[in-house]
Amino acid sequence: MSTTREELVGTVDGYLDALAANDPSRLALASSVKYTENGQAIPLGYGLWANAEGREAGGHYFADPQTGQIGFLGVVRELGNPAMLGLRLKVECPSTGSGRAAISEVEHVIVRQRERFFEPKTLLGPRPQFLEVLPPSDRTPRAEMIRVTDTYFEGIQENNGDLCPLTDDCVRFENGIWTANRPAREGDDPDNPMSVVGRMKVREQLSSGFCAYINPIRNRRVLAVDEERGLTYAMVIFDHAGKIKYLDVPGRGRVEMSAGALRPASALIAEVFKIRRGQVEYIEAVLDIFPYGMKSGWE
Repeated sequence: MSTTREELVGTVDGYLDALAANDPSRLALASSVKYTENGQAIPLGYGLWANAEGREAGGHYFADPQTGQIGFLGVVRELGNPAMLGLRLKVECPSTGSGRAAISEVEHVIVRQRERFFEPKTLLGPRPQFLEVLPPSDRTPRAEMIRVTDTYFEGIQENNGDLCPLTDDCVRFENGIWTANRPAREGDDPDNPMSVVGRMKVREQLSSGFCAYINPIRNRRVLAVDEERGLTYAMVIFDHAGKIKYLDVPGRGRVEMSAGALRPASALIAEVFKIRRGQVEYIEAVLDIFPYGMKSGWE
């Protein structure tokens, strides 16, 4: 017995309803179900499960019936505040064809309320890239989609945007913020290096040396692949050693890293890639920063 995209989407909606009710008993769970929240293995019912109050309308689904996995990017309410959620579920289907499919794996990347680098309303906006079904001529074989996704991480780690097949108009959003190939806008500060970097093309960013503070990139997992829509959903950890004090930013010169970047830390990231004809044309991520050397819980 296999599952369908519609069934996987329905499983996510049911999961989020149970989460809002703080009641995991509403779910069909495998006896060996495993749950991690920001890399920590905890019992269902704790963490976000204890404090969630509902979900904001919208969100984006990334279904892979072949592996029974689905990713989701959206926003939930927790103790009166919005929190971004990168969710992954794995569903095990009964081999007999009877009974409900059971959730065997649950993974949360939660970005809680903060003052900067946090735009939950933007994350909920429409994403035609996620809904479009590609014509067969534009699709990329599954194994190649996984390989192409990994080349993006390799390009960051090696400071070489040519390692990843990126379209010239590829854009990237992180925590709802447009962080690559962004058009100039009113209020941009020409002296702010992030404004300069944000207007760079993705390939240019990766080759500029701006990402030199990220190394290594580990626990790279491409978890859901949707060949029809050209989407991959990955979880990954970026390590920031905190020992690079200056970066050379093209168009800005030598820039001192922020105080927050001058300490060892690791970023846990849920990231989505739109791939057409073997090229990445859209990237969206939800991420937060944790102690250096953190584990994902799924090593």
